[in-house]
Formats: sequence, C-alpha cells, structure tokens
Amino acid sequence: MSRGADVGLATIVASGNSALHATCHKQPSLTSTLAVCAKGGPEDVEAAYPLAGPTDLTPINSTRLIETLVDGEEEEGEIEDEDAGSLEDERGEDEDMEDLEDEDPYFDALMVPSYTAYLGKTATLTCIVHAAKSDKSVTWLRGRDLRILTVGRYTYTTDLRFEALHQESSSEWTLRIKSVQLRDQGNYECQITTKPIRTFTVFLNVVEPWVEVLGSPDIYVNRASMINLTCVVHHAPYPPEEITWYHGNQSINYTSSRGGVSVVEERGETTTSFLLLQNARASDIGTFTCQPEGMTPATANLHVLEGEHRQAIQTNSSCIRVPSLAAFIIVTAILASCCVVC
Repeated sequence: MSRGADVGLATIVASGNSALHATCHKQPSLTSTLAVCAKGGPEDVEAAYPLAGPTDLTPINSTRLIETLVDGEEEEGEIEDEDAGSLEDERGEDEDMEDLEDEDPYFDALMVPSYTAYLGKTATLTCIVHAAKSDKSVTWLRGRDLRILTVGRYTYTTDLRFEALHQESSSEWTLRIKSVQLRDQGNYECQITTKPIRTFTVFLNVVEPWVEVLGSPDIYVNRASMINLTCVVHHAPYPPEEITWYHGNQSINYTSSRGGVSVVEERGETTTSFLLLQNARASDIGTFTCQPEGMTPATANLHVLEGEHRQAIQTNSSCIRVPSLAAFIIVTAILASCCVVC
C-alpha cells in the first residue's frame, strides 16, 4: 500500500474513533461500545469495569434438610389428626343433640305424690320433667275444675295467690300457692304437652289449726294439790299473739284475786300454754277455757275430789303434759315468790 493510502486510512480511522467516542458517552451501557471505548484491550476493560466475584453461600446440610422436611410432614399430619378429631367430636355432639331431641319428655321417678300445707302459709308443688322441649311444655292444672293455672313460667289465673316458678335449663316446674286456704285442698295435675298428653297428679293436704286442752273433756284433781291445765295449739301458721285462760266467764292470770296462779307459754311450730293453780279447792270446780287469739277455743271441765276417786285421777294423769325444765324453773321461782309474799 502507498504512503498516501496509509494517511487516508489513518484519517478515516481517527474520524471513526472520534464519532465512536461520542457514541460511548451517550450509550455507556452497551458491551460492544465498552470494548471499543476503553483504551487498550480486554485487560483495560476489566480494569475499568470490574466484574463481581462469585457469591459466598453457606453449604446446605442435607441431613438437617431431611429432618426439617420430615418434621413438617409430621406437623401436617398432627394438624390433620386434630381436624379429624374435632370433626368427630362435632359429629358426636350433633348425634347427642339429635338423640336428645328425639327423646320424649318424661317425669322424674322420685317425684312426691302428696304435699301438706298449713292454713295461711305457703304451699310449694314441684314437678320434675326431663328432656322438656321448651319452657312452655309443662302445665299445672287444678284437679277439681281442670282450670289451667300455669304454663311454663307464666301464670294463667286471676288468683294472685298462684305463681309459676321455673329457671331456664332447669328440670323443675313449681306451682307456689300463697296464703293457703281450706278450699285449696285437693288434686293438682302436672301435664307434659306430648302426644298423648302425660299427667302426674299430686294431692295437697291443707291442715287447719286446732286447739286442745290435754285430758279434756274432764280432768280430776285432789283437793289441795297443784292444778296443771295444758293447752296446745296445733298447725298454726304462726304462734298466736296471745292465749287467754277463762274460768267460767272470768279471765285468769297471775294478778287474779284467787292467788297462786301462774301461766307459762312455750312458743314455736306448736305453741303450748300451761295454767298452774296452787292448792286446788272447791271453788276451782267448773269449766276452764283456753282461747288463742283468732282461733277456736278449747275447754275442759275440772273436778276437785277429796280422795275417793283416785282411780279416775290416775286414769287421766297420763294425759297431763309436764312443762319443760326451763318452764318448770320459772314456775317454781314464781310460786316461791308468792309464798314469800303470803
């Protein structure tokens, strides 16, 4: 090649390099351009644009990896077992509920067939029903007229003495009767609304208070002996406010002109009044009346004998009630004070 040609070629190459250099500044990201733009060969390219070295990674332990995979499978199996157990429990509960729903209501075998209430007090009749479908499935009726008294927790009578009692989820349905009267005595029916209807009948016995003088109608005592008249009040709804003794038409108490009179009372479910008279005499013969307030009185005829009728006295002595120890001590103290005064 001639010298002129070499100069022309060099000029072309220089011009091309200048254009290419301008291109390098515009597109420095191209690999081909980097290779040409760098001064020199591949070494200069690597020096200008060093490549990142290989990344250091932790070696994988194959044994640990297998254990991890196995543990994961076991946990999944346990979860599946728990889910299966929960499903079985739910199914069991559903089956129990279905069995309970299918079971017919029934009365408890230990229900009481009779109740006793005192006149004026409160009577409570209880009906025990198992597997009841709802709170309204149990009804109380009065036997003599089949009048509906209660349904579930609701009262269906204008007589405010009757009341229905029932707690949710309880098996007891209670009929409560306040201020019991004699007309309330009789049968009451507890019914379950099944097909056919099931009925359990209870009987309410109303006890009326009554009064008696022990040993009546005739009581015999020896002359100059101690007279002990005992009055007992049975089945009162509450102890009477006052018990008054009469001899004939005259009231008797410790202030009576006769003297030697003592009255002792023992109050409780059964109330007792003791009338004690010292030194029985002929003037004591007659009728003695025990009158509890608001109740029917009781009477006894007293006979004072000289001694020829001891057999009659002994026959009636078994009916005479002796006061309790406390009452006896009180009476003794009263009598002693009377003697001192005399």
